[in-house]
Amino acid sequence: MGQYLFLDEAGNFDFKQSGTDYLIVCAVLLQLDKGRTGNLAQLRYTLNDLGHDIDGFHASANTPYVRHQFVSVLSGYNFQTHIFAVVLNKRNNTNFYSDPATAYLDMFKLVLQRASMVCPECPVYADRVPVQRSRKLIMKAVRESLGRRRVHFHPSLSSLELQIADYCTWAVWRRISRQDDGPWMEMGEPKLDLFYLA
Repeated sequence: MGQYLFLDEAGNFDFKQSGTDYLIVCAVLLQLDKGRTGNLAQLRYTLNDLGHDIDGFHASANTPYVRHQFVSVLSGYNFQTHIFAVVLNKRNNTNFYSDPATAYLDMFKLVLQRASMVCPECPVYADRVPVQRSRKLIMKAVRESLGRRRVHFHPSLSSLELQIADYCTWAVWRRISRQDDGPWMEMGEPKLDLFYLA
């Protein structure tokens, strides 16, 4: 099976003092694996039978037990991936962006440019655009900026690979924002291309 890029972000697009310190956008390069996908799907039913009642995997919302089970399935398939991450420290750049939509577009395009050096033809999947007000404009601008390449904006619950990307992005977030390498180590220390936007 071919390789695909799955995009996700961590932090929020609030550039006021109330917002998160960091905004991180990641592109996760994954090889599709039917066995891995099937076992992650089975894991959800197993966890629900145990009383967890989850409709999908989301690292920041899942309990430590669920996170451990999810990562254990990944490691059982010799999980290897390449993560491209663009990081913006909003506290050091309070006036860097006045429009969340512009921040999303710039970071989205930059992370894809960096990933394209490794996988120039990979199809791209992204979670639904988090900036509600400008969703259609952002989707149009991103698609236009990619030229021939297509990007699919789908809810993360529709794709276990998008949920894997969420876990990878969460591990990068913990590493950058809290100096917590625990999740990163448990993920098997994926290959990381890290770029600080400012």
